[in-house]
Amino acid sequence: MSRAALSAFLHALEHSASLRRQLHSCSDDAEIVSLARSLDFGLETSDLIADDQVSSMEAWFERSALGIRPHRRSD
Repeated sequence: MSRAALSAFLHALEHSASLRRQLHSCSDDAEIVSLARSLDFGLETSDLIADDQVSSMEAWFERSALGIRPHRRSD
């Protein structure tokens, strides 16, 4: 679906110890997606892959000299 679905699922995980225990029992991405869908989160396996890729790129930009940095004021 989107990163929004993953974000909502992660938010639920942060606020539910029971859900975290259920997630801990998942052995692969398919089981994670199945758990999320059973709780009406519109998560797809591709969302997990895309988020991993985006997170990796964001981390690279933060470390890179070419990364996007806030402009410094010179006045």
